[in-house]
Amino acid sequence: MMADKNNGVISEISSGDFERKICELKKIVDKLENDPGVTLEDSMDLFESGLGLTKECVDGLNAMQERIAALNDRLDIIMGKPPFGDEYEN
Repeated sequence: MMADKNNGVISEISSGDFERKICELKKIVDKLENDPGVTLEDSMDLFESGLGLTKECVDGLNAMQERIAALNDRLDIIMGKPPFGDEYEN
């Protein structure tokens, strides 16, 4: 995990870590799809590893999405825009 020094937000994975995990996931998929020598037990192990990598990537993307939303909120405050939803009230 990497702490963001600007606003204290903790991101689940760094960009390089995310790309490494995606690369590992692609290798797993390639092996499962193209290696006829993979045993059933190996296939199950690879599949389980792939699920773990997928969850880690999704968690990291969700953390980044939250960070982007927080930054957008800060920008709205700086720009003097009302919080989402207030602009539609009469």
